[in-house]
Amino acid sequence: MTKHELEEHLNREPFQPFRVNTADGKSVEIRNPRMVVPTETRLFIVAANDSWHYIVLRQVTSIESLQAA
Repeated sequence: MTKHELEEHLNREPFQPFRVNTADGKSVEIRNPRMVVPTETRLFIVAANDSWHYIVLRQVTSIESLQAA
């Protein structure tokens, strides 16, 4: 996954919530694009309960829509 690929999902109009799946089997839901900060190599996500996630982009294996889930 690259920063550009992730930004395509974050900048969709209208925004469509999605889930980021990682190589270690974890997943994080993205429901608000303003709660995500992508960098060139990492992704910083603030969750609804004020917890946070720091993910290395090369560890992202897939992105799936939450609309279909």
